[in-house]
Amino acid sequence: MLASLPSAGTAQALNDHDNAPLTGIFGFQNSIEGGSLTGQGRHGVNLASVISSHSIVKIGTDEQVTFDGETTRLGLLYRYGVSDRLELGFELPYMWHESGNLDSIVNGWHRIFGLPNGSRNLLENDQINFEYISGSGEQVGLSQSSSGLGDIRLLGGLYLFGSETSSTALRFSVKVPTGDSDRLHGSGGTDLSIGIAADFSSLWGVEPLNGFYRISGTTIGEPDFLRDRYRSFVGKASGGLGFQLTRVLELRAQATLRTPSYVSEINALGDSSAMLSFGANFRLSESYRLSLGVSEDINVSTAPDVTFIIALDYHGE
Repeated sequence: MLASLPSAGTAQALNDHDNAPLTGIFGFQNSIEGGSLTGQGRHGVNLASVISSHSIVKIGTDEQVTFDGETTRLGLLYRYGVSDRLELGFELPYMWHESGNLDSIVNGWHRIFGLPNGSRNLLENDQINFEYISGSGEQVGLSQSSSGLGDIRLLGGLYLFGSETSSTALRFSVKVPTGDSDRLHGSGGTDLSIGIAADFSSLWGVEPLNGFYRISGTTIGEPDFLRDRYRSFVGKASGGLGFQLTRVLELRAQATLRTPSYVSEINALGDSSAMLSFGANFRLSESYRLSLGVSEDINVSTAPDVTFIIALDYHGE
């Protein structure tokens, strides 16, 4: 019988959803979809709030991009163990694009840790302007706050193999266009994704140390915008380490890489994305876990400037 609740030392990845206005709407797999499945007849629920601050101004030969504002994505991910080797579920996201009030906090964060401030020195605090303009006249934009349902994902996992200290699964998902693409709540297309997820405990023989990796590819369905620039296939890889400091507290560090989503000379769209995340998991009980984290775009402007992660996870009957 596969364990329904990961034990101390098992990899517990942080949510690494990309909240950028023109890439967060695609159906990429998330690192929380791991190699350990929900046990037969059991339920898994993850409620995650991913809050990102954007501050990008880029001008190319025939393109211009401005991402200035905040995006909050509240995702409800449900999983059910059909058997010990098969898990099915869905993710239901709700999104807010708004001016927010994180700019002064993020500026202070960058100043304290000596991090690059990107385009923040060029923009006023706490405003919203998501805009893409091409030389051909195509324009995608949002200049006022909006909220609504995002694109729903149907997902599953198939257990492949494992041992007492590891578990590997095939992960697959379909993202359907339920969100309003005019308000950047969805892409307007259907995306298919497949990947391998593996979790390891007692890594290198060190009992409190755990790790994970995820490798996936996503076929992008034609979106409602930038149809002549989107890439039909995008790859994503992530990996990380965790250290179980006590039975209650686990510390985490992880990195996420993604190939470009568009053909563009502007790096916010046309370069590979790289994010670094740090955080902690708190075991509240045998069934509940709280996760807190923060992510930075280490390849500047290719992902949200700063992302804050708060998630509550449940596994049980």
